[in-house]
Amino acid sequence: MAASTAVVNTGRAIITSRLIGTATAVPLYVAWGTGTTGVALTDTTLTEPGEARTLGVGTQTTTTTTSDTLNVTGTVVATGTRTIGEAGLFTALSSGTLFVRGVLASTIGLTSGDSIAFTFNVSITSAVV
Repeated sequence: MAASTAVVNTGRAIITSRLIGTATAVPLYVAWGTGTTGVALTDTTLTEPGEARTLGVGTQTTTTTTSDTLNVTGTVVATGTRTIGEAGLFTALSSGTLFVRGVLASTIGLTSGDSIAFTFNVSITSAVV
């Protein structure tokens, strides 16, 4: 399975809403699931959510120009045997809006107590209008 990751349509709406000051929620909540269905821009959630979301740590870094990249890292702990195939970044601990969804290149098997730290790097790569 090929890995794929995208800022989905609802994520793009978060960006523009934050630019005009109408959105206050920041996409800092990390989740993973067992789904392996490919990413679609119309996704609004993980296809098969797993454990509860966790609050990640967000920073700005420089990829090409100063502060052009959002980095969010969060660790989710398995409460049972799981096979992880997808991860997402949301604006809230429960419900909330999906910002980014990614499908792993290969699944990861976990047992209870195992954890995975996911890092999402979202770069603004073009300012052409």
